[in-house]
Formats: sequence, C-alpha cells, structure tokens
Amino acid sequence: MNNTPKLFFATDFHGHYRELMGLMQTLYVHADFQPERDTFVAGGDYAEGGPDSRQVIEWCMDMAAKHPHWVFLKGNHCDMLLDAVRHDSRIYHSFYQWWDQGGAATAASYLSAQPERSDYERAIMQPADYLPAAHLDWLEARPLIHETDRYLFVHAGLRPGLPLAAQTQEDLLWIREDFIQSDDAFGGKRVIAGHTAMKKPLVLPNKIMIDTMLHDRGQLTAAELRGPVPVFYFQEAVAGPWPD
Repeated sequence: MNNTPKLFFATDFHGHYRELMGLMQTLYVHADFQPERDTFVAGGDYAEGGPDSRQVIEWCMDMAAKHPHWVFLKGNHCDMLLDAVRHDSRIYHSFYQWWDQGGAATAASYLSAQPERSDYERAIMQPADYLPAAHLDWLEARPLIHETDRYLFVHAGLRPGLPLAAQTQEDLLWIREDFIQSDDAFGGKRVIAGHTAMKKPLVLPNKIMIDTMLHDRGQLTAAELRGPVPVFYFQEAVAGPWPD
C-alpha cells in the first residue's frame, strides 16, 4: 500500500450535502483517499444555496475535529452569513445581501432541525435565535489562506501585483476577473481557488479553479494535487448537468 500523503481540494459545497457525500465516496473508492494520511482542503462557502446547509456545516465541523490536519477556509458566503446574523450588517450594509443569496435556504435548513417549535414561533424567530453559536464561532474562525511549499489556497483568488501580506480580505473572498485573467506568478506558488462558477475546472500554470456548480446544477469537483497536472474527481448534482 502506498502511504505517501496526498493533497486534495474541494470547494463551494453551498448546502449540497448529498453531492458532497457522493464526492467523498468517490475519493475513497477511486483516489485511495485516506483521511488520517491525506490532507483535505475545503475552499469555503459551505452554506447558502442547497437544501442542507446545516448538515454540510455539521459535517465540516466534525471532520475538522477528527482530522486536525484538514483545512477549512472561509468563503464570501461564510462572511455574509456572519455579517448578517452576528455583526449587524456592518460590512455589507444589508441583511438581504445574505438572505437573498442563499441565506433563506440556510435558515430553512436550521429551522427544520427544531420540530418542537410551533409555526408561529418559527415565523417570528430571527436567524440569530436558531443558528447555533458554535456553528457561527466555527465559521468565524476559518482562515482566509492556507499555504504549502507549492500552493496557495484561497476562496476567490489573489490581487495581482501584491505580495501575500498585502492582500485584502475583500479580494481573498470576492475577486474574480482581475485574478482569473492575470498571468501573475503569485510569488512562484500556484493558487488554488473556487468562488467563480465555471462549467469545467480552469487549469493554468499559475492557478487552478474548480467551482463547477451553478446553483443546484453541474457538479462538485475535487482536485488531487500532484505535479503540474491535477487529477479531478466529480459528483454530478442531483438536479442534473450544467444548464445550456
């Protein structure tokens, strides 16, 4: 048996628990994934969009506790959730910035775990009343960057031309075209990211991007990072392929 540690990356689960479990099963069966040996890096955006945000976050928290060498980064949707529920919208200046971009689905997944509540109680409860503090604490503590000897893992990307220490949280969580179109060497390390939905993984010498779900269609992707050419593993969404 090969016991050389492997490195995997997946991102943007967005409340799609069934697809996430299918993707992990694919890694176990087809990639010789061994959680105690291998490192799994998750790129953020665990909630918002799919029907099972609570289950996804609970799974991530459980895996982080069982496997301390795994890495779970913060995504822009993590940041929006925290801003809306815990920080009075001080960054995005509107509760609905979160609620209208998947927050309502996240709220529903948490409310469904409280069957003892009456319909009236559910109608008047605020998200801060039923999103567990432990879940919010965990999301708050997520790092923005994970660095290895060859890779820089972030949710969205890096601002070209700036050293790592000068990168802003806004860019790490939100940047799109300026990063995607750049041929910056980013300090000589390949940047691994998600955030921007694409039909297929983007593989360039300076970056790899693998957010291949568009709402509830497409597929979750995991990348096994070994050498210049990654190996990809896929799990198609329950709702079907990427829309034409």
